[in-house]
Amino acid sequence: MIINCAVVGTGIGLKHIEAIDFYKNFRVKSICEFDKKKIKFLKRKFPKKVFFDNFDDIVKDKTINLISIASYDEFHYSQIIKSIDFKKNIIVEKPMCLKSNELLKIINKLKKKKIFLTSNFVLRTEPIFLEMKKMIEQKKLFYIEADYLWGRLHKLTNGWRNKTKEYSIILGAAIHMIDIILWMIGKYPTKITSFGNKILTKNSKFKKFSFVNIVMEFTSGLIVKITANATDSFHHSHQIKIFQTNQTLIQEESLIKKISKGNKQIKTEFKKIQYPFKKNRKQFIRSFLDHLSGDTKLPYDFFKKQFDLMSICFAAEKSLLLNKKVKIKYL
Repeated sequence: MIINCAVVGTGIGLKHIEAIDFYKNFRVKSICEFDKKKIKFLKRKFPKKVFFDNFDDIVKDKTINLISIASYDEFHYSQIIKSIDFKKNIIVEKPMCLKSNELLKIINKLKKKKIFLTSNFVLRTEPIFLEMKKMIEQKKLFYIEADYLWGRLHKLTNGWRNKTKEYSIILGAAIHMIDIILWMIGKYPTKITSFGNKILTKNSKFKKFSFVNIVMEFTSGLIVKITANATDSFHHSHQIKIFQTNQTLIQEESLIKKISKGNKQIKTEFKKIQYPFKKNRKQFIRSFLDHLSGDTKLPYDFFKKQFDLMSICFAAEKSLLLNKKVKIKYL
């Protein structure tokens, strides 16, 4: 039986189409794009798809089982709510929403429906991070650093991010590094402190934070520092340092350095793994499709952890606003 899907937004949404269309029995039946000029181009690229410029037309189609939302951040919440109301399973680009009260409404609505919702965290599919996860000795962790180097300052100062009132570099960038670290270590923080600056964008119309430093505290004593850095004096990349009592793991681009001490001498080992490995990035969405089709099951707490991630990000936002440490409230 064919499972019909719809994709909303055709920026990163084109990657959603690639991941979904003709994967097993999933088909992208419809595409929703608000830019009417863009639709003309898309109709040539996808001549067999049905196109809409109104989201309501998508959710009201009773033949659609799954909606993949890749629109601008400010539309995610309302589109999720409508999708839940019409009993559609949902894939949504991060963040799910821009306010904690919106997240609570999403959670409460989902409790009443037998449908599933996931965000798209593609860094989990990168072989270099999968390898780092295997190398971690959980009981020996004491400090981790993870940097999201955006390398695309113009995306803040021009375009939709500049026009979105509630846009947040925490929800738009840092969220990826928070997610990948928590996925690696399987632990969740209790307290969080955030601070940042607007120096990169002080001469632009973008008046929100363009650099943020987040410090998370865990019951074990572990400290994790996350940065979201919009600088365009560095190319787009992710960097992680994991400090353990017996070794240090450093990921820079496609290289993992393992540094340890033996016989009173520092020993350094190198492991090179292709990064980024974008061929794998369809796998996160496809693992969700496997779950929907019943071929495989995601871990029982897979969906809850995504809501926990959002709770952490909103706590980071609160700390940034109040300029003090806050206790994380998991919704």
